[in-house]
Amino acid sequence: MNKHLLALDPGSYKVGTAVLDYKAQEKEKTIVKIEELIDHLREIFKIYQIEEIIIGNGTGAEKIIEILENNFKNKKINLVEEEFTTEEAQARYLKEKPMSNYEKLLRKIVSWKLKKPLDDYAALIIGEKYLEKLDKKS
Repeated sequence: MNKHLLALDPGSYKVGTAVLDYKAQEKEKTIVKIEELIDHLREIFKIYQIEEIIIGNGTGAEKIIEILENNFKNKKINLVEEEFTTEEAQARYLKEKPMSNYEKLLRKIVSWKLKKPLDDYAALIIGEKYLEKLDKKS
């Protein structure tokens, strides 16, 4: 079984999750409510061999670490800087799902922003940044 890492983008009410292999290939990503996180992670752990959990150090990180430590004692947890991941997540989303001409016009006129939660994309970027840092060390 291949080894993977789980990246989390914590928030006040929801958490972005992303599973990546160590070559930074995305396996899955989603957004879950905090109260659904434990069940979601149990499912992920059944499917993937998660070697470590990477958590962005923003809003809600302490609460997520506490949840993980209380429920998954045998998992290695790393806290990483998540500065600018929201902006990067929006850029990645727009690259994958380009805006319509109408949306582009709105964006120019009224500084329109996406309303879609992008915590899953942010989690993916947090995982990628962690892997880049690992690469630089080796």
